[in-house]
Amino acid sequence: MCKIKNSFTCLCICMILLSFSKTSYANEEEMKVVVGEVSKMYLAAMVYIFKSQPIINDNDPNTSKDDLFGQKFVDNIKGVYKGKFKADFPIEDHKAKKMLVQSMIEVMEDNRALLYDKKIGFKGFIPAIFAFQLAEKLTVKGVGLKIKFTRTKEGLRNRMNSPDDWEVDIMKKFKKDPRIYYDANGTVDGKAAYRQFTPLPMKAFCLNCHGTIEQNPLNKGKDKSEWTKIDVTGFPMEDWKMSDFGGGVSISIEKTDNS
Repeated sequence: MCKIKNSFTCLCICMILLSFSKTSYANEEEMKVVVGEVSKMYLAAMVYIFKSQPIINDNDPNTSKDDLFGQKFVDNIKGVYKGKFKADFPIEDHKAKKMLVQSMIEVMEDNRALLYDKKIGFKGFIPAIFAFQLAEKLTVKGVGLKIKFTRTKEGLRNRMNSPDDWEVDIMKKFKKDPRIYYDANGTVDGKAAYRQFTPLPMKAFCLNCHGTIEQNPLNKGKDKSEWTKIDVTGFPMEDWKMSDFGGGVSISIEKTDNS
């Protein structure tokens, strides 16, 4: 009888452990999808902000800027997402995705007065600024989601976007093996987290701010003696080329009992 009981107990324990193992594996796979979707949602928003620069900087009183706010803003990002990634915008079935969308709307609303200010020609509300404000808002909310646009320390404009040790290590690996890097066992500020680094290829429009003095739009139509090395955002241009590493998007979601 004891042997039967012991065998039954062992069988139950094995079944529980197997069930837990399968659940843990499922969660790991699900979170990899979530992190990937958050990264692409963020990139779609960045692309839309770039494409919207003419509207953002337009001071014509007859120009509507409604597409930059609220649900219209989200719908436009969804359109960019579908065009860029050939897939529907993710369902907001995880708090990270919900908070990202909510925070994007809030950032645009925070800048409403600036975007409608007729006294300012160039508003300076470029993708990098949108990204930084979004990252700040998510940090303040304390939801365990962190987003950072970072690169190697050389040429980094905003020191608050400086890479941490994990990001430094990943960017070293990227030079030898360029691809998206995902880590299910990462840490952020000493806390366990799912992490992903998505490198961004250099685009021609990036060189309008980061390229050579000849590529500076502010110098268009001017004599060379009047050319400036300062770009439209007020920073010195870095002389980057299309072959240079422009950086990437670093996403982290803290591990919790529900993720």
